[in-house]
Amino acid sequence: MNNDTQKEVVLSAQRVPSVFLEYLKTRGVVGDMAINKFLHPVLADLPKPGLMKNLPAAARLVADYLASGRQILIWGDYDVDGTSGTALLVNFFRELGTKVNWHIPDRLEEGYGINEMWFADRKNTRLQDDFLLISVDCGTSDVQQVEAIKRIGGQVIITDHHSLSTKTLPDCLVLNPSQPSCGFYGQHLAGVGVAFYLAAGIRAELESRSLFHSAVKALNLKRYLAFVALGTIADVVDLTITNRILVRAGLEALAEPYFPGLKELLISCEISGKHITSEDIGYLLGPRINAAGRLGESRVVVDLLTEQDRKKAKKFARRLVDLNAERKVICGNNLEYALTLLDVLSVEKNKCAIVKGDLHQGVAGIVASRIVDNFAVPAIVFAKNECADGQILFKGSARSVEGVNIVEILSKCADLIVRFGGHEMAAGLTVDSKSMKMFELVVASLIKEAMQKKQNRPKKQYDISCSVESIMEQEHLSCLQLFEPFGPGNPQPIFMDPAVTIIDSRTVGKESEHLQVTIRGRYNNVKGIGFNLGRCINDIQHNPERKMLFTPTMNRFRGNVNWQVRVIDL
Repeated sequence: MNNDTQKEVVLSAQRVPSVFLEYLKTRGVVGDMAINKFLHPVLADLPKPGLMKNLPAAARLVADYLASGRQILIWGDYDVDGTSGTALLVNFFRELGTKVNWHIPDRLEEGYGINEMWFADRKNTRLQDDFLLISVDCGTSDVQQVEAIKRIGGQVIITDHHSLSTKTLPDCLVLNPSQPSCGFYGQHLAGVGVAFYLAAGIRAELESRSLFHSAVKALNLKRYLAFVALGTIADVVDLTITNRILVRAGLEALAEPYFPGLKELLISCEISGKHITSEDIGYLLGPRINAAGRLGESRVVVDLLTEQDRKKAKKFARRLVDLNAERKVICGNNLEYALTLLDVLSVEKNKCAIVKGDLHQGVAGIVASRIVDNFAVPAIVFAKNECADGQILFKGSARSVEGVNIVEILSKCADLIVRFGGHEMAAGLTVDSKSMKMFELVVASLIKEAMQKKQNRPKKQYDISCSVESIMEQEHLSCLQLFEPFGPGNPQPIFMDPAVTIIDSRTVGKESEHLQVTIRGRYNNVKGIGFNLGRCINDIQHNPERKMLFTPTMNRFRGNVNWQVRVIDL
């Protein structure tokens, strides 16, 4: 699993700097064996595909369709998780010599999940009388939709990971680790992770039947882990042991991508070099892919990630650049409008923010995240939608804070919601205008109660006390790279230097919202950036000696890659 770059920083437990040994101890990683497994995860330690509930049966069903040449259709969600998972399966089947149909619903026109009306229009969708539908990152709650598909001759395999919002599952093969009876329960796979395991199961089934022998033999599933890294990090799922192995290998595959579309995507984000981080996905790749879905053009993502011609892939990548620029403008305008709708006193009193109005549905999630950043409370942002029959629906996105499970809260008032689904930290939902007032009252009460419980649990501000200059030494940075990937379940360590001296500081950004600093070192000065800390400029210039919370990060700018400090607090 280790490429040449990783070999340069292979580190045994005995050579881990003491400051990191102390940190690992706080994470429960103790002893040479546990430390080595953490620093150097290997694919051999992954759980076997057969442990996933319904996967062996699903692999057999797919193999039957492949053997008989019958139609297979992939239906994916419009976010990074869904589009990367769809691209993974489309590329996988193509390597087997089978062209499959695929569809990504328009977020603004079709909404989330399987759209049964799309299947009813057989003329435009070119469905055969006997077809197999494989969903990616959706479908767990689509009971009626699956029944409608079965009535017109289709068979269905659901691959999903979202929480079970209802007790009734679709009457088909459901691959979802959220099922308590699943052998992957608690592993928190992303949707693309489930799709990857299905591909692995299909390959094993074809191998056992001696079908597509030469294609199966040539198939290298490690290449596909690049898609798994994209979707898993962007979907902000827990980095369990299994996810950490998948993503770590996926970051290595992404650094030297096999697929032309991935190469062009990296180039468009000015990402180069043999080490790609979770931050690169979270702040550069993920938002660019998500922008297409938010503006109703998710097809562009799958077109890009499945394109074999570099020139055509470059055009799709450029389209994503344009869509992301457009998304930023829309998001800025919507955030400004949403903030005018908020009553700050109510937000502080109820410990939550609920906004509804003439907002762009595609950026509701980002606006909710920005509100969470501003007020440190869960937020739900609704876009008002008037249906053809005159009914008014509010389609929204919820974002939460650590320690408040937003899906659990929504499930407690499910009778007031038309539809919802998601994870602990994020969810999508639809509420009828007739139920909205009661919904706001009930949810505000539930969130306030959860926030009060959360406040009773003290939170540590930092993980390690250490000087900035020491952490920025190559020995420490090389070790820190082996802690990747970072995310929920494996957060980036936060360091505290009790005495730094800021020798230069200035604000940057369109509205001077960010803070750029230079920190005095004994041998070398260190550059740093504090996002949304521009407001501190006057205080820092008057008092340059202070305590600082920080974490090292890679700064990519015009093809150059340098380490810098990301300032968290001063």
